[in-house]
Amino acid sequence: MAGNYFKTTWRSLLRDRQFAVLNLVGLSVALSCVLLIYLWVSDEMSVDKFHADNDRLYQVMSHSKLPDGIHTQEATPNMLSRALAKEMPEVDYAVCLMQGFIKGTLSAGDKHTKTTKYFADYDFFKLFSFRLIEGNKSKVLDDKYAVVLSDRLAKKLFNTTKRSATVHGDGYL
Repeated sequence: MAGNYFKTTWRSLLRDRQFAVLNLVGLSVALSCVLLIYLWVSDEMSVDKFHADNDRLYQVMSHSKLPDGIHTQEATPNMLSRALAKEMPEVDYAVCLMQGFIKGTLSAGDKHTKTTKYFADYDFFKLFSFRLIEGNKSKVLDDKYAVVLSDRLAKKLFNTTKRSATVHGDGYL
């Protein structure tokens, strides 16, 4: 019975080749679009879901009108985080996180490595639940000159993630 259906379909495809090709191309494009949209939505919905209170985290974006159109940026004014926490009682913590615009060189002894800098407020570890390999989350960013290194960067510079007496940082991420 199924063989009869395949024969009928095959004969129909051979008789109307242009129509069959048009249908197959349309079906392929539609399935590709659905798959890409699903992957995009899935990626957007899974961002930062590993934090403890991820349902209470929000990101402030800024829209800038420029001659070539409207640009959306993650960067917002530094004082906005303090104003949000101060003037809105429903905001527990607000953190300003800003990426450095210029790649810098970080040095430890005779080792030098180029790295991207990020600047964060002292409440960063109260809001985000990143795990520190070493150090105290509540004190790590109290000093405005404090540095938190990723484990990869610590291994690059010091060949270890353990704090030594010569390292003057407060923690590794």
